[in-house]
Amino acid sequence: MKKVELVSIGRIIRSEGKDGTLKIRLYQKSWGEPFFKTIYIESEGELRDYEVESFKIARNSPFLRLKGINSLREAEALRGREILARPEDFPALENGHYYDFQLLGCQVETLDGRELGRVVELITLGQTSLLVVESSGKKIEIPLVEAICRRIDPASGKILIDPPEGLLELNEV
Repeated sequence: MKKVELVSIGRIIRSEGKDGTLKIRLYQKSWGEPFFKTIYIESEGELRDYEVESFKIARNSPFLRLKGINSLREAEALRGREILARPEDFPALENGHYYDFQLLGCQVETLDGRELGRVVELITLGQTSLLVVESSGKKIEIPLVEAICRRIDPASGKILIDPPEGLLELNEV
């Protein structure tokens, strides 16, 4: 498994107690109970897989126990490390909903065939997200709404948009 094949889902904040429990920060709070059985952590240039022994929320913070991490010293060695998971381990979402990592890198083009560029970032503002598309050295922000994003196909890496007049010039960053 290579790091580029994995998705970052959080970070280890610190150890918690003497038994190897880790306090973590998950990047997406809406997951509820984590779906992953195996996670990956990079240490000294190598990726290592860890079986998830348990997960709990206490005092509004997520805590993780990993098989093989049984002491304060072992847990502290993982402090600050990124937590990675395989994309295929993510549960399927309802039709019309996507994980950020599925949209990053997608080619964006207009209904009339004009290629704009690739999605390089997503910005979330409350309930709305913006696709940040790099186009000819500039970045364009495009609202991720059905009225504009007419077809989203992460499998083929394409997003077809129908921007209202002036949107592409207005949102250049």
